[in-house]
Amino acid sequence: MAAVVDKIREDRRLDRLSITVGVDGALYKLHPHFSQVLKETVRVMAPQCDVTFLPSEEGSGKGAALIAAVVRHRQEI
Repeated sequence: MAAVVDKIREDRRLDRLSITVGVDGALYKLHPHFSQVLKETVRVMAPQCDVTFLPSEEGSGKGAALIAAVVRHRQEI
């Protein structure tokens, strides 16, 4: 995840990137520490990116992707 968001930042030629990523799955939702470990790992590995993880209540990967796209679109308006 860190490599992907940092690549997006580089491709857009930004000094800093703020981005929302939709997530889905039992590991993210139910593991007592996974979401925090993911956030911290991305923060350390992609320090020029501010990543917000948005859990999907849809129950599918498509739902997570849709949420991320809608949030991004709203941020650009």
